[in-house]
Amino acid sequence: MLLCEGTRIHENFSNTELDVEKDVKNIINKTKNLVICSYPTRDLDRLLSFYNAAVESGRNLVIDLKQAYILKLFQTSEFWKNIYPKPVDNKIKIYIPKRRWGLIDKDLSIWSKKLVLEDYDNWVDEFIDYNNVVNYRDVSTNQKDMIFYCSDFQLQELIDVRPKENSSYIRSTTEPFDDEMKLDQDRVKRWLIHFGLIKNESEWNHIHVSGHGSGDQIKKIIEESNSKKLIPIHTEHEEFHRKWHPQVEEVMLNDSIYL
Repeated sequence: MLLCEGTRIHENFSNTELDVEKDVKNIINKTKNLVICSYPTRDLDRLLSFYNAAVESGRNLVIDLKQAYILKLFQTSEFWKNIYPKPVDNKIKIYIPKRRWGLIDKDLSIWSKKLVLEDYDNWVDEFIDYNNVVNYRDVSTNQKDMIFYCSDFQLQELIDVRPKENSSYIRSTTEPFDDEMKLDQDRVKRWLIHFGLIKNESEWNHIHVSGHGSGDQIKKIIEESNSKKLIPIHTEHEEFHRKWHPQVEEVMLNDSIYL
């Protein structure tokens, strides 16, 4: 029995992560000031694409604390530590956001480090001591040198960063596929228009490559699987599965399936 997805089964092309990296580099090279980007927090392959683009363009990639933590964990693997950059890499900057008290950029001779640390979760303490940490003032002052990771949940950071004219925004996430995601994306666009990163809602640097297979790839998997029965999942195009397999069964939630 083969359970087979079909998100992009009606398409017959697939870009690669190298295509993403190339397109990102082109936009960076055309941008005079700050480059702001958004991609899934846990997608280290996408992080690596932006890191490679940063290295080639002479900029620093500013990541958030969660990404720094993930990169630190991957350094415990003998294999993966040679694939992904270290959180202390000289082309990586770790962004420390302001919290409730807003003391991260203040003079520690006046405001003690103990007081600053109390504003953050314990797991963050280690990163605050890294030599490559930056705050909103550092990003705002050195916009020509930065690629600033800013997820949809961190857009308020732009209030303090204040991107200058001739900055750009690169969105590297999947397209919305339901009404809630469309509303979220519209909200993001209004923020970007407010900060002058795009002029209208139709202007949008969207660079992404799907993790889902295209029709020709899925067809090959189906035909070579030698499965007795095929169950389409995660798709609205079951007609393609039926064309490529003689025994297709659609299943609803809580159904039982038997060979």
